[in-house]
Amino acid sequence: MLRSRSNTLPPAIGNIQAGTLRAIAVAAPQRLAAIPDVPTTAEAGFPALDVVQYYGLAAPAGTPRGIVERLNKELRTIVTSEDFKSRMTAAGGSPVASTPEEFAANIQREERQVGRVDPEARAQGRVT
Repeated sequence: MLRSRSNTLPPAIGNIQAGTLRAIAVAAPQRLAAIPDVPTTAEAGFPALDVVQYYGLAAPAGTPRGIVERLNKELRTIVTSEDFKSRMTAAGGSPVASTPEEFAANIQREERQVGRVDPEARAQGRVT
């Protein structure tokens, strides 16, 4: 019997690094710095499985562009700081600073991918 489980990396990384949990692959476009010996799902033979967990900040529709730009500037300063990058990398993250347009494009791409994986979600209008 093959037992498997998927999880986000932060709660599992300590066990993976200690050898008490075996990671078979990471569902990311490239290997993660925190566990460089673990292949990506594409390298493991599953190229269509690319699920990246990311966090972002969204403002209400109609927020003035100047406010959005100021928030983005401040967040980019934080995300690109050496302290933040080292903490996120140690926890298994890969910090990326993006523009509001890039973030919106990521959300749209993820919605399309979920629609391919979960046709029921598309049929119910939960994704476009």
